[in-house]
Amino acid sequence: MNTLNFQAQNIKCIGCVNNIQQGLQSLPQVTHVSVDLDSKTVHLKGNDLSETEIHNKITELGYPPA
Repeated sequence: MNTLNFQAQNIKCIGCVNNIQQGLQSLPQVTHVSVDLDSKTVHLKGNDLSETEIHNKITELGYPPA
């Protein structure tokens, strides 16, 4: 199991947090997502996580990595 942590832009409310969690959890290799609203940090756990794929997905959702 891998972990990936990064900061993302445009996270302003709990709705943003929910969008990120739902969007990233739709990826088959992601097993857990948590988002810290105050620090705008995304924490992921999963199997064979591809940083590029995760960054592309979160950018597609409107929250590009900082």
